[in-house]
Amino acid sequence: MNKLNYRQTEMLWAIVTAGSISGAARLLGISQPAVSRMLAHTEKQLGLELFERVRGRLQPTRQVHSLFEEIDRAQRMMQRVNDLAEALSSHGSGVLRLTSIPSLTQYLVPRAVARFQQRHPDVLLRLNATALTQMLPDVLHGEAELGLVVMQADHPFLTNIPLHTGRMVAAIPRGHPLAGRASVSLADLSPHPLIVVGTRMPYGMLALNAFEQAGLPVKMCADVPWSHLACALVNAGAGIAVIDEFTVMHNIWPEVAIVPLAENIPLHISAIHTSNRPLSRIAGEFVEELQAVLRETFSPKSRVNT
Repeated sequence: MNKLNYRQTEMLWAIVTAGSISGAARLLGISQPAVSRMLAHTEKQLGLELFERVRGRLQPTRQVHSLFEEIDRAQRMMQRVNDLAEALSSHGSGVLRLTSIPSLTQYLVPRAVARFQQRHPDVLLRLNATALTQMLPDVLHGEAELGLVVMQADHPFLTNIPLHTGRMVAAIPRGHPLAGRASVSLADLSPHPLIVVGTRMPYGMLALNAFEQAGLPVKMCADVPWSHLACALVNAGAGIAVIDEFTVMHNIWPEVAIVPLAENIPLHISAIHTSNRPLSRIAGEFVEELQAVLRETFSPKSRVNT
């Protein structure tokens, strides 16, 4: 029979991930000869050559590439099983699997997590930060119970819990003439090099659409996937960025001034979960903690001035 067992799929995943037999052995915590024997047995069992040596390194064959997506999914599923088993045996209160877009994990989500863990020290939290395009499949397929997003459109199989509406702001080098202003308009920013947070991602698309609707040209100098990377470039003096305010609730970049935009470009934070499964009690309580953090953070006297 050509059926692979779990240990064999784990071995193949480790070799592809590490790129070598020795690296796979370190990942799996077994000896290098044991990995070699298991690989040889698997190739004989399947009647396939799974790896070839190219300049001294193992390269997966086409057959392994075909298998790897399913192998990777199996590894993640097994991780969920192990997480739950460990939580039930050592903690007893279960697991909360949470995924968020990176801009919310810079300031807001860590504070909600800290509050949640004070009240629920026995819950095992597994937190991931990823782009919206990856998050939706993760939530739909059960990789995460709860997703935290900004600007999420309606989805037929997801329930959307509105949490807060924020805004876009300008991140400007502190030595720049615009940095000292109380606010800046898109017209003020238009003549200057602009760092865009994803031309095909929500923040970048919102910013570029706002310039287009105002009839203003954009001198785009960089296109980056995350707001914190845009801030790092601004911090180095590479340009100005229009970003979400959530990333810079606590401004960790010493050479970046955060200036409100004269135009209102709203950003809607939501929690999402699958519609066919009710939100668990612990996930619901995490949402409540996040709502409390949002209320405190965005109350008029708490709003950060940078």
